[in-house]
Amino acid sequence: MADKITTIAAHAGTPGGDNAPLTTPIVQSTTYRFASASQLVDYNERGFASGLFLYSRDENPTVRAAERALADLEGGERALLFSSGMGAMSAALLTLLSSGDEAICSTALYGGTWRLLRDLLGRFGVNMRSVPPEGLAAGCARGGAKVCVFESPTNPTLRVADIEAVAKACRAAGIVSLLDSTFATPLLQRPLGLGVDLVMHSTSKYLNGHSDHLGGALVGSAALIERIWPVQVALGAIMDPAQAYDLIRGMKTLAVRVERQCTSALRIARWLAERPGVDRVFYPGLPSHPDHELARRQMSAAGGMVTFSVGTRERAFRFYDRLRVIARAASLGGVESLCSLPILTSHVGYSADELRAAGVDEGMARLSIGLEDAGDLIADLDRSLQD
Repeated sequence: MADKITTIAAHAGTPGGDNAPLTTPIVQSTTYRFASASQLVDYNERGFASGLFLYSRDENPTVRAAERALADLEGGERALLFSSGMGAMSAALLTLLSSGDEAICSTALYGGTWRLLRDLLGRFGVNMRSVPPEGLAAGCARGGAKVCVFESPTNPTLRVADIEAVAKACRAAGIVSLLDSTFATPLLQRPLGLGVDLVMHSTSKYLNGHSDHLGGALVGSAALIERIWPVQVALGAIMDPAQAYDLIRGMKTLAVRVERQCTSALRIARWLAERPGVDRVFYPGLPSHPDHELARRQMSAAGGMVTFSVGTRERAFRFYDRLRVIARAASLGGVESLCSLPILTSHVGYSADELRAAGVDEGMARLSIGLEDAGDLIADLDRSLQD
């Protein structure tokens, strides 16, 4: 799969023609000429499917090239790119949900998505039913919901959901399945092939991979994407063409970056599991992980994220403040290794009960492993964990 992904990504968005430029041009124009009134009628009647361009808030050639490339990587018919991951998630949920509808979501869910469902959509009469990751398929089988929102692996506990089972239960109950696959990337798992309706990515993370890009994506069937496109237009949440160019460039090195990050992450997770003072390590590549066997079946590797707990807030803060090589920063998936404390970043605003349900404790640290030498990263961790 890695070789195929590399081949697809190497030609991502490349213009056609005998004498075409090798890389995708950045089209900065805000508006586009039409040959005739009939051509504009065609655009108005067919919209997204027309292949025409009216205004860059609605569509842009560079953005469309990046969307085609990502759809190919993910094995989907169509993709939409947004100005952020939360823009993508918001557009999807605003398309799929109305007042009085119910959304099923995993208790282990990115804080931004959780707050969107609980605090914002809840104001407009959308009901949220949370289910532990291992109970998602059974929860969806009960029916009554319009959409199931889940992650695999989850942020930050790296639980792995049985994607095929959840997707099957959703189809049987008439529920749209929406999976945030940011942590895995198309390199490590292919959710659409397992039956998921819609895949979401924060392209800011691994897909771009250089901590200099902000974006989000949705990938799925042409019919579903075309339902979401008018909502994206209404929200004005389209990706900037320069950001789309950066994404195309980043996807070309996706496989080589993620393979290196997975190798280093496994080495670091094994080291942490043996390190005195570390209470627990969360990494699907370790046999101690509750979803280890599922991850082996469902993913080609366990990913570049490693989470661990040192037990208390005080010990976590002390460890965090001592880091020298690993940057103290939010986000993930870049070439630089980063450390975040979930209670101060991704899960700010969770109640104590919500944190417990999500499996997050106050002594938890989340590592995004970059491309530095793994030995240097382990030395930094060892020094920082000294009592």
